[in-house]
Amino acid sequence: MSPSAPQAAPFLPPPAVPQPLPALTGIVVHWRDETRLAELIAAWPHDDQRFELVVVDNSASATTAYLPSQPAAIEPPADRPSQPPRPPEPPAAAPAGSPADAPAPAAPAPIHRLRPARNLGFAGGVNAGVAAGRAPLLLLLNPDALPEPGALAQLLAGFAAHPEAAGLAPRLAGADGEPQFAWQLRRLPSAWGCLRQTLPWPFAGAAGATGGLAAEPPPGTPVEQPAAAALALRRDALLSAGGFDERFHPAWFEDVDLAHRLRQTGARLLYWPAARFRHALGSSVPRLGYGRFLWIYHRGLERYLAKHHGAAWLPAARAGLIAGLLLRLPLVAARRPRRAASRREAAAGLLVALAGALSGWRLPRAVALDPTGDATGQPPATTRPRRGRDAS
Repeated sequence: MSPSAPQAAPFLPPPAVPQPLPALTGIVVHWRDETRLAELIAAWPHDDQRFELVVVDNSASATTAYLPSQPAAIEPPADRPSQPPRPPEPPAAAPAGSPADAPAPAAPAPIHRLRPARNLGFAGGVNAGVAAGRAPLLLLLNPDALPEPGALAQLLAGFAAHPEAAGLAPRLAGADGEPQFAWQLRRLPSAWGCLRQTLPWPFAGAAGATGGLAAEPPPGTPVEQPAAAALALRRDALLSAGGFDERFHPAWFEDVDLAHRLRQTGARLLYWPAARFRHALGSSVPRLGYGRFLWIYHRGLERYLAKHHGAAWLPAARAGLIAGLLLRLPLVAARRPRRAASRREAAAGLLVALAGALSGWRLPRAVALDPTGDATGQPPATTRPRRGRDAS
């Protein structure tokens, strides 16, 4: 018998080269702000794989055109439990003898879109984005906070220069270049500070009286409560604090609550003005409506007060809020609140908040069941953005 021909070795494809993890994941919680979301995505450094972007689309609107088509969309389950975000899975180890250390081919920065089945709010949206992201550093962004060229690289440099920092607050400025530190960088509110926020201007005091800084601090200054409109955090610090508390739904005071819990763990948040962002300020309120804003804001204020200063303060806060709303109503004729589009909207909004305070946030029923108005599908008429963070 003739010897059999040697069998050909089976074909094995070359092992896949694992892609490096990004250094920083940007997390944008979007709600009914397509124009600014498009501007933010355009400003993101698309040619740098160090920077990943996750867009959590709480409005489930047609923003697909703003996102690259190549990354697959990540769909979280509709009833995702309120748990701290999980760390990302480590990349699979390369087979022995494979070129694991070979440089990865150039590719655009990954951009992903999450479309939850319901509005998760800001806190829930951030938690979903953290779970989907892969980087050890996280950058929380509102759609109206645009990074200037080099801002993200400056955040990486800041974390390298301050390994003790759990987070960095970049410099926010308006389109005219005016810095926003008095609004952005604050001290954590005391119980008395929370009570003062229930009173109308001028009883509530100026920015310094409500925790805002009077002068821009130097780089590396510890900040108790930086706004989450643009805030970079180490993933492990956020996980150690338990993530964002999704009971602050849909927005307001979830960042104050997180700053309080980070401080309790001994974490330090530093100001890092080398990273610069342009911020529109107050773009959510016109789309939400003045009445819903007041209702959500003061309910969140009471929740924060009870959680961190004790439920014994709630009767005083509720009484102060009701008295303050009643005082504001006649003042509307002389001074329109800056967040309201008109005196008529201001008066109607104050009545909405008054109904909420008198009923323990059970009325108006339409607002209690649907704070953002998503069920109606009818956002309020667009008005020009108002400045300020307090509920005036």
